Amino acid sequence: MFQKLSPLKIVSGITYFVAFAAVCLFVNAQMERYDFFLYLYGESTAPGSKALVKVISRDGELVFAPDIFVNGVCQPSQLIDLRPDLREIKVVFGQMEATFPIKYSDITNYPFVLQKPLGISLQEAKNVRRPVDFDGRKIYLLPENFRAVSEFETTVALYCTKDDKPCEDTSVFLNGVRYGLDNGFLKFSTVFQKDQGVDVYFEEGESAFVPVPYAGKMFKFIKTGNSLTVSSLSTVRTAHIDCFSNGKWAGTDVISVGYEGVALPQVYSKCDTVQASMNSASPGTMFAVYSGLNEIRGKISDPYYSSLAKALPNFSEKAQNFFITSYNSSVFQPLSKIFSGEKLERDFVSAKKSELALYRTILIISSILGMILFGYSMFKKIKVVVDEDGELISYSLAKQRAIAFGALAFYAFFIFALLYLLDNLA
Repeated sequence: MFQKLSPLKIVSGITYFVAFAAVCLFVNAQMERYDFFLYLYGESTAPGSKALVKVISRDGELVFAPDIFVNGVCQPSQLIDLRPDLREIKVVFGQMEATFPIKYSDITNYPFVLQKPLGISLQEAKNVRRPVDFDGRKIYLLPENFRAVSEFETTVALYCTKDDKPCEDTSVFLNGVRYGLDNGFLKFSTVFQKDQGVDVYFEEGESAFVPVPYAGKMFKFIKTGNSLTVSSLSTVRTAHIDCFSNGKWAGTDVISVGYEGVALPQVYSKCDTVQASMNSASPGTMFAVYSGLNEIRGKISDPYYSSLAKALPNFSEKAQNFFITSYNSSVFQPLSKIFSGEKLERDFVSAKKSELALYRTILIISSILGMILFGYSMFKKIKVVVDEDGELISYSLAKQRAIAFGALAFYAFFIFALLYLLDNLA
């Protein structure tokens, strides 16, 4: 027959089980990490606005081509609609997934600051060389998309002015090749090396090396009919391609781009401005812009082209249109951050601390109760045993108590060490 368990053994068993469960739950919660950050970018937080979803790992790596689920519904791209009923965004990539409990109110409460356009930097404007003067003639070079990138074949416009009017010369030599001038204007194609310039001379007059004023990096747009292709000097797995229409952001694709180039979908033909960068929100200096606008955005204020602007009305319509589209390509509009995943991380850390505090409290209480039960059972069994002659055959009462107190001290030290170890788990 089963031996009936005493209440002390039952309470002890329950206490030790609770302590063990608390340790397991504590370890499980402590090992949880916030490994991915969610960021949303766009132009507005109003209901129905578009937002670009970007997920970045803790080591700074952008998650490429993830599947995105909003409230459990798979989205066709990394663009989502901001909706008041937003509860959750889940991202699935490979065998991994990350769920972000984000609400629409989290987005509207985030401090939204619209980013200003990026143009010619103060450092560039300070260091740019003035147009080269040829006996009163001034020569300006203007690459398509405004900035020339070495190693790409680039179409470049040459403007020749004299006394703020187009030159009357009918030809000019570029790198030893003769080109005809049409009312002071011509277009030519070349592949720039590190020097990024051409040797220019007239039939009568001096020669000089004319550099391109502003250098580009990494990306290049090529327009062929209604098709637009983007290329990169080296392969970029997460190139951001932004579309703007009538000054408004219409969307962004994150694609892989190499030197051979990628033809953009036909929908981009409806964009009046297309941007390429490694990060739409923070492009640095590695970006390229294609513009189809037929009016100048802002003012022509840089020190190189401002003097050409005075003579521009006297050039042909073809020359003026090339200047407008190319000069507009000097402006990059960064996307604004409408939500930062750092808030979710703070919420995660706060919830984790509350959970750990609960398990720690349960562990401490059960440990103290266990120590009391342990001490009670030990002291209850302390006895002094003597033989028939009155000789002690057990430890003395004082020594047994000392051993018991030592065991309790070790018990307490073990619990303290366990709590310290749990709190400092990597």
